[in-house]
Parts: sequence; C-alpha cells; structure tokens
Amino acid sequence: MIKQELYQAFKNKFDVVGIIHTNRYLNEAKKMGKKVPNVIYPTMVILGLAYPMRIIKHTTSHLVPSFYTFGLDYHYVLKTRIEEVMNNFNYDYQLGVDNHPHDERLAAQLAGVGFFAKNQLIINKDLGSYMFLGIVFINVELEQEVILNIDDDCGTCRICIDACPTKALYDDGKYDMEKCMSHYNQTKRELTTPEIEANYSLFGCDICQMVCPKNVKKGVKVYPEFELNGKEMVSIVDLFTDSEKQFKEKYADMSYLWKGKTILMRNALMVMLRKKNDKYLDLIEASIKKHETPWYKETATHIFNQLKALPKKRG
Repeated sequence: MIKQELYQAFKNKFDVVGIIHTNRYLNEAKKMGKKVPNVIYPTMVILGLAYPMRIIKHTTSHLVPSFYTFGLDYHYVLKTRIEEVMNNFNYDYQLGVDNHPHDERLAAQLAGVGFFAKNQLIINKDLGSYMFLGIVFINVELEQEVILNIDDDCGTCRICIDACPTKALYDDGKYDMEKCMSHYNQTKRELTTPEIEANYSLFGCDICQMVCPKNVKKGVKVYPEFELNGKEMVSIVDLFTDSEKQFKEKYADMSYLWKGKTILMRNALMVMLRKKNDKYLDLIEASIKKHETPWYKETATHIFNQLKALPKKRG
C-alpha cells in the first residue's frame, strides 16, 4: 500500500477511497478496447464523495437543473480536496474529475468503489449512486492495493430501464447514449420533436437514480460545499435578458454553466413548453432574432410557434 499517511489523508477528505496499480486499469481498458492515454505514474487512487438528493420544483418564473448541480461546482470541490491532500506530500501527480480522457467508472469497478449498474452509474453500498468520482495518478510505488468489497449487482431488476423516458437503457446492461436525456440536453445541436417532448429538466436528468432501489435512504449526506446557495433555481428572465458574461457572474460556481447559457436557454424552452408556460413569448422571440446559432434558432423557433399556439387562458 502507499504510505499510510497519504491513504489516511484521502480518507479524511473523501467518503470512499480505492487504490490500484495503474497498469491494472490500463490493461483492462485496452482489453475492453477503450482508448485511454498511457500514464507513467504507477499508482491510481479512485475517490468518491457523497452528494445529497434534493427535489426542487420548477415555477413559472424559475427553472431547475438536475440536483447533482446543486451547491458549489463539484469539479472544483473534488479538485480542491485532492490538491489539499497532495500539497502535503512531495509526489508528482495528475488528477481528473469528470472531464478527462480516462474511464472513472471502470477504475471505480476495479478498485471496488462500486459496481457498474444498468443505469450506467457506479453504485456504492453506502452511498448508492449519489457519489461524485475523482481519480489521481501518483508517482509513488504501490506495495499493496486497496480494493473494496463490491459483492452486489442489479440482479434481475429493470426498474430504471422501464422508467427511462427516452428508452435509452437496455436489458443487456448497455444503453444508447444518443437517446439519453442527460446527454442530449447537454449537446449543442437541433433537437427532434420526441426529444423536446420528453425533456423535463433545465440540465441533466435524475430519473434513473430516483427510481433505483439501491438509492433508497441514500443521498442524505450534505457537505458544506453542497449546501443550497440560492442558485439552484434559474430565473427565466435572467436567461433571456442577461449577457453571457452577466449570467455567468450571477450564477458563478455552478456546474450547469460548463456548456454555456445558450444550452440552458434551449432547455428552458423545452421545460416551458412541457409546462405550457407562454408568459415569456416576447423574450423568446427576441432571442431568436438575436442569436445566430443554427441549432438554437431551429429548436427555439419550433417551440416558440407551439407556445404561441396554446389556447389563451381566460381571466
């Protein structure tokens, strides 16, 4: 095992810590045909940090993204915690949180951090799937791996498969990423009518986690960084009137910002159509005239025409 002090330092900052030889991960990735860059650092640490499951509903004036985005941006939180650990040790290292070329879920399986579930998420016995993952490659030799016990799986359960609104999950444990709502509502492209009609969130999707039996009574742990900060609900007026700079300053440090404001505007239109919210037609029309991005203009125009055609409410 790596030095006990380093292992304990990670344990003090994270809920789950697994440690494996880097070559174990690289060899398995290559065996599975995955394209991952080679790493010269011999030790790989896989970390899990809990986040809470909290439900906030849309209103006529404010819309809500997936609850994993609530609180401070988790990329920053995990990177900061890793750096706080590594700054006390004289080792070269490379870290990654979410946006990097390595397969965190494969590494998490190999280290016993959790098992790979039918909903394509890693499920830990104590935290369920409500867990952010991070990895660290460290330039220190590993004597003994720390592989946790993951004697668990989905069995014959198919609740998430049946609940998926876009039918992106399959019985064989695979899924169609292009159908996944959390994937397509973060993708900069024109959306199809079925995609528009299925979308219910400003960003991401929580359904396959919320219905999972492995998540019952999970998602209750709240770290200070993930306390609600008032930016979980996004103002429709802000979305359609603020400049990109103004919006990012107002909603700073939120993870739903990483794809930019235009993505959120398009997704907001889908939620507004679903809720039959036609109170902002003037702002939508102005945004269509102002924006030159084809994928936004096409989807926005389609939704604008549907909203404008809604029966007018009396009174």
